[in-house]
Amino acid sequence: MSFFAELKRRNVVRVGIAYVVGGWLLLQLTEVLSELLKLPEGIGPIVVAIVAIGFPIALFLAWAYELTPDGVKRESEVDRDHSITRHTGKKLNNAILVLMALAIAYLLFDKFTSGMGSEPFSQESTQQAVGTGSEKSDLTPVETEPEDTRVSIAVLPFDTRSNREEDQFFTDGIHDDLLTTIAQIGSMKVISRTSVMEYKNTTKKIGEIAEELGVAHILEGGIQRSGNQVRINVQLIDAKTDVHMWAETFDRELTAENLFAIQSEISQKIAAQLQATLSPEETRRINTIPTQNLAAYDAYLRGRQLMATRQTALLEQSIEEFSKAVELDPQFALAWVGVADSHNLFTVYGTMNQDTAIPIRENAIEQALSIDASLGEAYASLGSLYDDTSRPEDAEQTFQKAIDLSPNYATAYHWYANFLTSFPLRSREALELARKALELDPRSMIIGSMLGGAYATQGLFSLAERQFQKLVDLNPDFAQGYNSLVTVYVFATGQFDKALIASRKSEELDPGNAIALMLQAIIYVQLGDIASAEATRSRIEEISSQHWSLGIADMMIASANNNPAALRESINWVLPRLKSNPGFKHGAAQFSLIHGDKSRSREIYVDANPGWLEPDQWQGLIDQYAFDACIFSWLLINTGDQSLGEQLLQRTTQYLDDDLAAVNEHVDVQAPDACYLVAGDTEKALTSLETQLAHNHIFGWDIRHQLPMYELIRFDPRYQAVMAERERRITVQREAIAKLDAETAP
Repeated sequence: MSFFAELKRRNVVRVGIAYVVGGWLLLQLTEVLSELLKLPEGIGPIVVAIVAIGFPIALFLAWAYELTPDGVKRESEVDRDHSITRHTGKKLNNAILVLMALAIAYLLFDKFTSGMGSEPFSQESTQQAVGTGSEKSDLTPVETEPEDTRVSIAVLPFDTRSNREEDQFFTDGIHDDLLTTIAQIGSMKVISRTSVMEYKNTTKKIGEIAEELGVAHILEGGIQRSGNQVRINVQLIDAKTDVHMWAETFDRELTAENLFAIQSEISQKIAAQLQATLSPEETRRINTIPTQNLAAYDAYLRGRQLMATRQTALLEQSIEEFSKAVELDPQFALAWVGVADSHNLFTVYGTMNQDTAIPIRENAIEQALSIDASLGEAYASLGSLYDDTSRPEDAEQTFQKAIDLSPNYATAYHWYANFLTSFPLRSREALELARKALELDPRSMIIGSMLGGAYATQGLFSLAERQFQKLVDLNPDFAQGYNSLVTVYVFATGQFDKALIASRKSEELDPGNAIALMLQAIIYVQLGDIASAEATRSRIEEISSQHWSLGIADMMIASANNNPAALRESINWVLPRLKSNPGFKHGAAQFSLIHGDKSRSREIYVDANPGWLEPDQWQGLIDQYAFDACIFSWLLINTGDQSLGEQLLQRTTQYLDDDLAAVNEHVDVQAPDACYLVAGDTEKALTSLETQLAHNHIFGWDIRHQLPMYELIRFDPRYQAVMAERERRITVQREAIAKLDAETAP
């Protein structure tokens, strides 16, 4: 008998087939259970090793032993005339068939279920994901961005090989700048600094970090500075296998030129290891030495770190550091960008008026671009400047150029998204840009806040609130997260009691933020607590007696006190400080109209934006300021331009009823009742107010409803019922705050 025939007789072949199929099924089961039970990553390789080792053992046992009616015996001890190997073989055949059937069933199941849900965000799946309710999910875009398939990397914070504080700062700065250099490579997806800094001194494994950040590769390293020498060691790791792909140590004299040369060399070696393509322009940018002055470089790095906090006092310090950097090296382009951006942010989180900041920003950006005309960061700053000076077309083109030049610069996507949130018809584009920014900087609190703002622009207020709450849960010291909650509670959901709690927390964390305190004063006015509003106003004055937020608080308080003289005085005081803020100028125009000065109101509107008198500019203005378009149409009709006013009214009403309604389920938050009243349609206006009440969009009614068009319904029983219910709700909120204050009083 041949050897192969003997293998078959002893059922060795059948045992081998059964073992292979059974082993494969065991491996599939291990994979599934590992995911469900969150088993350690080492379980899979252990099972593979056991199965592999067991295979030759199973074959040996099948060859050397035989199953008999009396049990297992050595094959040599069995009389072949009484052997039952044929009967055992039939049982093995049946076992193999069963195992094969299970394997085929698993393969079919995997094939037909792995593709489920792969269509872009079906309506059913998104409802399950975000819950049911009246709001449309943001996860149902008409178009979705293609998945980013670029090579991905995160540069973890470097270790400092000494205990000196100045060395820690130096290490953080080098890490920051190296990350920025690598981000110049457009064919790579590079996670931004704010996200990777969370992993400083972490005990998490490389694979876990990579999964959280959505990258395939990790760069880690350390820096040691000794006298005028520096040692930088880095290693590139494949996050999936934990294999070190490349490592190198650089020992150099501590000069600015050497530091930038090391960063350039590291960037290019990483690109080579990951087979990422480098364009000639990217190579030029990577090899560019931004400054030869080490002191200027230190000041720049310190400014970057201070600016990232978004805290008032630290932002003021960042301005000083960037100013020092450009004073030490006037040819340091990135430092000029820092000058522009720190002044920009200080108008939002600090006490500087835009009119003061804009000339400084203009000069700084001009300096940066004169030094390096291809600096993407400078174009992002310029786009923000154009946005703040009412040049929307220039702003958009410039943001797009910034992204083209620096595709890994998360701030460019962030500020572009922020720009688009001013245009509700483009809210889906804003949402996609915010997501892209968050993809590049997934742990950024400020970009996460921007994502919540994009939800709110679409009328997805529950999602916005959830996003903001998530931010403060993750980082309870993030003041801007509480400010974001304030905006959604005040302007969208009418929860002034919750807004006040969040506002107080924000003030506790960042007491120098004048704009945040202005919002707090507005909350108190809405709650009818004028004494507390005046106390908050006094705290704004202590921070800055010249900041425009003080004038807004004064206008709100004067109107609530029904003091026309004080209101006129506050309007005259604030207008010169609002040259670059048309939205708040419109508010001043409304207050003028409330107190009967139609001519002054029209004058303020036109001063805020002359486009109100140019029909070819109405589209953008209506999209940004729909409620103001309603008011200005009334002004035109009642100040001698009836035909122009009727045209503006018709276009604004069409925008609210048709265009905006197609992309936003909460059009009523725009107060379309004003337009309906200008048109004389009281039925439609009352229905709109009842809808607003149902959605609790009740901010500003006490002021807005003093406008002259509301005289048409002021004594209507339906209107009075709506106003009575609003007052009841505010009374409940006021009592809730009083109870909370009593419980927490010392």
